[in-house]
Amino acid sequence: MAVEKIVVRMLGNRQGEVDSNLAATFLFFILGAIILTPLALFIPINNISFLLPCYGSSLLYTVYSYYFVSSLATGETSLVTPIYSLNGLILVLFSFFFLSEPFTLTKIIGVLLMILGASFLKDIRNPFYSVRYIIADPPSRKMFLAITSQSLGRIIDKYYLPNIHPVTYATILYFFISFNLFVILFMRGKTKMASKVFWEKPKLAIISGFTNAFSYLFLLYALLQIDLSIAEPLTNISLILTLFFSALLFQENIREKIPGTIIILIGGWLLYLNF
Repeated sequence: MAVEKIVVRMLGNRQGEVDSNLAATFLFFILGAIILTPLALFIPINNISFLLPCYGSSLLYTVYSYYFVSSLATGETSLVTPIYSLNGLILVLFSFFFLSEPFTLTKIIGVLLMILGASFLKDIRNPFYSVRYIIADPPSRKMFLAITSQSLGRIIDKYYLPNIHPVTYATILYFFISFNLFVILFMRGKTKMASKVFWEKPKLAIISGFTNAFSYLFLLYALLQIDLSIAEPLTNISLILTLFFSALLFQENIREKIPGTIIILIGGWLLYLNF
């Protein structure tokens, strides 16, 4: 996921142009699906009952992708970005209500520390400061809708994953998401934007599909072993590696971000203790 964030940053439109970023997101998923397909061809499908909930999950991820891009493109970064860090807390609540996963003290403290550490890493306001804007500010509402949709999609993934091979599930889900995003581009009259973005940065597009495919696939394998409310928040540790790559590739100064890094690591440790 750390590599994925760097690649997406380089692939996306830095001016926040919505259609260009939607096209990049479409490439992100369709290339991921194509890359996973050769693996999926060797895995038999014995039961197709997962297809309907899988498509339902794809709709939630499509809502997430669209509103995530739209929120970043139209909102104030210091308001909408920290709201994304709240997804770990939402997942802990959703996992408790929908999956009956344990609601433990260390899990809550760990998630809160990781949210706080993420806000320090990004040099933005504390995420909880942005909560008041979720109601009043349209881009903030979009970001909250985005992370809520993503969290519900993760719930469906976790619930139905034991019935299907992770490679098959990831491949089909990514084709579904790609189809949904293509429909959005078609309705906006911007389908040619996908080819334009691809030919502007073909190597980055292919690398983004590769990293997207396997970061999600590895997450699915993790979900077979540990609770969703632990696995998903732990992905915040990727922010630390992202910082390292940012310093290496973009010469960003990360010295002042060390306190946030330490807080995230402590939060991840408490989250994994889970008592």
